Amino acid sequence: MATRAPFLTTRFGAYYHRDVPQEDTELTHTGPGTPCGEYLRRFWQPICFTDELRDLPVRVRVLGEDLVVFRDFRGAIGLLELHCPHRGTSLEFGLISERGLRCCYHGWLFDVDGVILETPGEPATSTLKQRLCHGAYPTHEHNGIVFAYMGPPEEQPAFPLYDSFSRPGYRLMPGRKYYYPCNWLQILENAMDPVHTAFLHTIVSGSQFTDEFGKVPELDFTETPVGMIYMATRRVGDNIWARMVENVLPNLQQVAPIWENGHHEHPF
Repeated sequence: MATRAPFLTTRFGAYYHRDVPQEDTELTHTGPGTPCGEYLRRFWQPICFTDELRDLPVRVRVLGEDLVVFRDFRGAIGLLELHCPHRGTSLEFGLISERGLRCCYHGWLFDVDGVILETPGEPATSTLKQRLCHGAYPTHEHNGIVFAYMGPPEEQPAFPLYDSFSRPGYRLMPGRKYYYPCNWLQILENAMDPVHTAFLHTIVSGSQFTDEFGKVPELDFTETPVGMIYMATRRVGDNIWARMVENVLPNLQQVAPIWENGHHEHPF
């Protein structure tokens, strides 16, 4: 996301407006030590789907860090730094064990909390495993999704249980992964921008949702204690079609269905 350049006040004035917008790294970068990276690390973040964890470790990249996630034969889920601290081998090629993950190179064994359980090849008198640990993050499995907390251990919050996670009579199902070649804030901003659906998703390249999205809605934005809600209202025939999208800071969104068309009555 680039810093927005100011508007001009002169017709045909591009000559005076040739600066290339610079990326706003303070807002868009999420690696270790960056302002937004440290902010996002104070919350539980989704890592992968539960059904991805089978007989092999899974390499993931989260908040600028390369990690490996796995489920050992006990059923415990681990999220470890990608490279073995011994010789730097990628634990993506590790061997899942009864307890933890074993490096494929020299057989060092790491528990899900980073504790070193075995150090084959070291002298019998070695105290490495008593003194050292490998980098690990705590995980939490909920409704088919694996979450991780990547912030300071002493500040770890309880896992949040939102009311929409457990509505009576409903079963929460994992969706699908999407990979977007952009930063996290562009996705967040895009989902809270209902005007663009009338043009980009309807007029420019044909209806990607339903034709009714082609009408620019009346908008109402409301701040909440945890973020913001917008209401997009359109008249469809004799009906009033209202869509509500909620943003829960820092990066959770509850998005209204995108395949509705406003022709059928639903309880508000």
